[in-house]
Amino acid sequence: MDWLLNHFTVHEQLPRPNWETIFKHADEKLNHREPNELWTEVARAWIDELIQHLPVGYTTTESNNFILVSNEQDHYNKSMSRFLESCRRGLLSNLAGIANDQGYGKHVVIIFGDIDRYYDYVSYYGPQEGTYGLSAGMYMNYGYGHFVFQHDTLDMAEAVATHEMTHALLNHLPIPAWLNEGLAVNMESIITGHVHPIRNQAMFNKHQRFWNEQNIQEFWRGESFFRADDGGQLSYQLAQILVTNLAENYPSFVEFANKANWQDSGEAAIEDIFDISLGDMIANFLGEGEWWPMPEKWQGQN
Repeated sequence: MDWLLNHFTVHEQLPRPNWETIFKHADEKLNHREPNELWTEVARAWIDELIQHLPVGYTTTESNNFILVSNEQDHYNKSMSRFLESCRRGLLSNLAGIANDQGYGKHVVIIFGDIDRYYDYVSYYGPQEGTYGLSAGMYMNYGYGHFVFQHDTLDMAEAVATHEMTHALLNHLPIPAWLNEGLAVNMESIITGHVHPIRNQAMFNKHQRFWNEQNIQEFWRGESFFRADDGGQLSYQLAQILVTNLAENYPSFVEFANKANWQDSGEAAIEDIFDISLGDMIANFLGEGEWWPMPEKWQGQN
């Protein structure tokens, strides 16, 4: 894998692979290599180079489907690796017909031991879909897709891992952000037992005060999930409410998830499969209003 070293630049003192040229070079080798084996070797070489630029103490822990990078103790790494394998199986089972672990190479999971190093790493990529809360972790949907987390207790790390792995296993679908995030939050509850309360009077009052016919378009476009005010948390809650209600009819929900498109926030798909509008679903929660997605107004606003 010496050839890989020719395809790195350094940003914020960390190596950055040029995935476009790496993909091109690797494609030339695929005619005589098994793809999963080749890309796992690429991942190992990339991680080896990253570790050389990190403080002393970072190591790799490898399992059947994951390469975990961290400076945690051995027992933490082994426990996290076992959880990642279990989580992957659970997500593929609970989201049967929706989630898909397509692609080649093992999943790469990087846990940074200090917050500054974490932000140095993710700043290179800019805003990403699948940001978890105040950026406790991200699924980096760029090049060789991978997970990046901050150091935390194993319990919290498992919740973040579940959230971000859900995004990774949905990456093959062109679904809107609200559907992606709603599924990720729901899977946290199912896989880890972390309960996200979605129905109480205080929460309902917050939604009533916050949402209006103008900023609901931010929700449908996916922008509101990045808000630094209450709108970010409320967006995750609203997405969870919508997904929870739709998933009660799971066969129809599977059909919807495979047909929904971010370009209209899933409006055409929900009308076709459930014979309702997204606006109707919001009206059931917030009252009458022009709540439906209006993609004709989104041009130039993304």
